[in-house]
Amino acid sequence: MDAGGTAGDVGIVVYPGAQLTAVHGLTDLFAIAGRFAGRAGAGAPPRVSHWQPDLDGEGFARVLGEGPVARPDILIVPPTMTDPPPLRVCQQVADWIRSAHAEGTLVVAICSGVYMLAHTGLLDGRVASTHHSYAAPIRESFPSVAIDLSRRVVDYPDLMTAGGFMAWVDIGLVLVGRLLGAAVRDQTARFILAAPSASVSGGGPAFVPPLGHGDAAVRRAQDLVHAHDGRGLALAQMALAAQLERRTFLRRFANATGMTPVDYCRSVRIARARELLESGDLALKEIADTLGYADVSSFARAFRRVEGVPPGSWRKRYGGAFAGGRPAA
Repeated sequence: MDAGGTAGDVGIVVYPGAQLTAVHGLTDLFAIAGRFAGRAGAGAPPRVSHWQPDLDGEGFARVLGEGPVARPDILIVPPTMTDPPPLRVCQQVADWIRSAHAEGTLVVAICSGVYMLAHTGLLDGRVASTHHSYAAPIRESFPSVAIDLSRRVVDYPDLMTAGGFMAWVDIGLVLVGRLLGAAVRDQTARFILAAPSASVSGGGPAFVPPLGHGDAAVRRAQDLVHAHDGRGLALAQMALAAQLERRTFLRRFANATGMTPVDYCRSVRIARARELLESGDLALKEIADTLGYADVSSFARAFRRVEGVPPGSWRKRYGGAFAGGRPAA
């Protein structure tokens, strides 16, 4: 809908353990886009609602949003923070998604949210993108789903999937472009990517990846970094993803992002560490292992170098921002 139009209703599923950074980030992104659309006369802003499963019943309750909305026009399943919720919750979410999809709702799953979408059966026989850490579990539990980690977004007329822990930014901008037009999408991208925002927990400025620079080659390298949470990538791999010679890649990456590839990888890695610490779900050793650090000491030194405090102190100060987790060991 590049010419603008009626945006309709966008619903976000807030299930136990959902990544609240994505939930609230998408909510803010659509609100910002709506303001730009209003100024430009590009159409009505999207109406965003949050939907939560009734764990004592069968249905879903709307916990944010107004108006007589029986089902959203677009339903977004955000990532989990760590492990997926219990099977009962996955099945309850899947039943509701199937029902909405059958009535014409566009279903969008981000990162590990694709695992929950796979329970619906709607991905059977299709290709999907997801976070690299969820590729094996999906392949094992849902062998009829073809996972393609090389694709940032896989887009069908009725389903969209995306990989990477910051993929909600991509998805949000794609949807804004469709609902409100390319001009509003570009304005929104410049606004949200121009300056870091506060993290959900209030832990100070969060890393917001510069994605609105327009250099497609550099963006391919960034996609690779985000798919791996910034860990274990050599410069040669990033240059290969960008399809550029090493020297040209270094120059264009710095021009586009204002950072060296090494610094960018470090920022992405630490951003993911902050999320995991704030969730309260994983022990420090598990976080260090997940992000590819040699041991907890190496992780602690790297984190303190960037944030100024050790990870344990960060967790004590800002932990508990995400509901549903178990206490860290």
